[in-house]
Amino acid sequence: MTTTLGPHTVKEWLATPVGEHWQLIDGNLIMTEESYGNSRLAKEIELEIGFYLRQEPLGTIERNVAFRFPGIANADREGVVPDLCYIPSDELKKANLKANVQEGVVPALVIEILSPSTEKIDLGPKVAIYREAGVQEYWIFDWEGETARIYRFAESAEKPVAVKSFDDTLTTPLLPGFSLELPKMRAALDAIRRHG
Repeated sequence: MTTTLGPHTVKEWLATPVGEHWQLIDGNLIMTEESYGNSRLAKEIELEIGFYLRQEPLGTIERNVAFRFPGIANADREGVVPDLCYIPSDELKKANLKANVQEGVVPALVIEILSPSTEKIDLGPKVAIYREAGVQEYWIFDWEGETARIYRFAESAEKPVAVKSFDDTLTTPLLPGFSLELPKMRAALDAIRRHG
């Protein structure tokens, strides 16, 4: 389910209730609801990257952190809340622990998990927002289609550099030695399907 209200500015986005999942895309306030499948996949990815980062303290993996990127075009009309993001230590130093929205912090990696309510945003405007903000990689997971689109903006500004199936292993130069075994992600979702 998606609720869309517009047009608005960052000031109005910042006034939305804490705890609700509002984003500001092209001046439209959008509230989305996360499915259990999305939540489960996000948790599994977060655990895998989190385990790696405990061994290699390069930064942190965070879930549902709100960001405003002052340096992008139309910055007063854009505010995002990615499903997951990896923030390296040098950017983490800029984080404001008391703020509901991080400004001036740029994640190195952003991960979104598609749902019917967010697909057009995740595959459209967010690609441009993340690229312009300086995000290095953007992963878009489609758990129903069992694919992961991988954007590395230094290699290709507009198109994914790879599309992985859930039979593959995903790696990134941002996390040396890390690998995300996508069959494990499928197994976690299948466990829910069997018991659901």
